[in-house]
Order: sequence, then structure tokens, then C-alpha cells
Amino acid sequence: MIKFFRNIRKKLAAENKAVGYMRYAVGEILLVVIGILIALQVNNWNKSLIQQTQESNYLKNIQRDLKDQIASIDNQIAYETQFIDAASYLITYFNTNSFNDLDSLFFTKLSNLHTRKTFIVNNPTFTDLLSSGNIDLIKEANFKDKLIQYYNELERIEKVIQNNNSFLVDQQFGSKFLDIGYYYSDLANDKPSYVAKVKSLELTSLYNKELSKISKKLLLKPENKLRLMNMINMRHTVSLSHLGLMQDSRQKTVKLLKELSEITQD
Repeated sequence: MIKFFRNIRKKLAAENKAVGYMRYAVGEILLVVIGILIALQVNNWNKSLIQQTQESNYLKNIQRDLKDQIASIDNQIAYETQFIDAASYLITYFNTNSFNDLDSLFFTKLSNLHTRKTFIVNNPTFTDLLSSGNIDLIKEANFKDKLIQYYNELERIEKVIQNNNSFLVDQQFGSKFLDIGYYYSDLANDKPSYVAKVKSLELTSLYNKELSKISKKLLLKPENKLRLMNMINMRHTVSLSHLGLMQDSRQKTVKLLKELSEITQD
């Protein structure tokens, strides 16, 4: 094709047809320009297709992460609810009995408050979007802004729960709890069939009875009653706070997941 046009140009030049040659030259330039524009358009189309595929994959992965996050939040809610129920039981027990008649259930509930649940943000896709610089692949600007705000807030909540667990539950509740007296559950109250299967538990049971007496004596002191109830109320408040954060986060996650589903269906 190029050789054909070159031959025409030479023929026109040889015949000294200046006007025809100029027309041909302009036409040849236009053909080159059109070819370049078409090539650029094809390249842009291919690039756009690749980006659309990447965006679709990212949105699917975000959808998966949000569903996993709901499961994680539900798990956290279940644990915090257990802590709240245990603390509520102890507060009610104290208001009724004032630690005068402590049973094994009381100490079991009290021991449960010594544990806590770590909350973790599930954001592998969002982290990849930020670290790779592909966050702009998400075309829906409104959804992108909400996604960024959502994970920033969730990371803040993760730090709040982590700090509360570390400082209030582990350091404050845990250390003070040990000062008052630690109680190992009385295995003598377990079913005989279970105790019979493990003879070593008999010795442990006797040991626990001794510790039980010591703990009960310690908890009869007014200053220890005050300290323990302050600890229980603090633990109750911490879990109530965590529960509120989790319930709010769940609502936001469900809402964001719904918006994402609407985007992917369009």
C-alpha cells in the first residue's frame, strides 16, 4: 500500500503536477493521522476493558470481605453479650445476697469476665487497593468514599477494643482480680460419672475446696466487696461499649454490602 502511494507521488512529481501532488500529500497525512487515532482508540478500549475487569474482580472481593466481616462482627457480639450477661448476673447476685452465699456458678461467671475477645478488621482487598494504587479503579465515587470512611472507622474501633482489652480487662480487671483471690471451679460439683473417669481430679477437687474457702473469706471483707463490684461494673461497661460499637458496625456493613450489590447488578 505504501509502495503504491509512493509510486503515485513520483508520477505526479515527474509530470510536474504540483496541485495534484499537494492534494495527494495532504491525503497521505490524513491517512496517517486517522491510522494513529484508530490505534490509540483501540489501545484505550483495551485498557478500559482491562480496568473494568479489574474493578469487577475488586468489587467481588470486597463483597466477600464484607460478608466475612459480618460473620466476625456477629462472633464478637456473641462474646460481648456473654460478658454482659455474666456481669449482670453478678451484679444482681450481689444486690440479692451481698456475697453472703457464694456458689460455684458465681465463681464461674466471675472467671468468665477474666477473658476477652480480640476484634480484627477483615480488609485484605481494601489494603491491596491502597497499597497498589488501584483505588481509583472503582468508578462509583460515592461508594469509594463510603468504603474508605467505613474501613477507617472500623480500624479505629479495632484499636479502641484492643486498648480496652489490654488496659482495662487484662491490666485493671485481671491484676485486681488476682489480688482479691483467684478461685478454681469446684470439681466436686461436677457429675460423679465425669469425676470417676479421671481420678486425678479428686485431689484437685480437694485443693479447690480449700481455695474456695479462702476466696469466700476474702470477699466477705467490705473493702474487697467494693473493689470487686467496681471491677465487675467496669467490665460490664466495657462490654456494653464494645457491643454498641459492634452493633453499629454491623448495620453499616450490611448497608454498604447492599449498596455494593446494587452496583454490581447494574
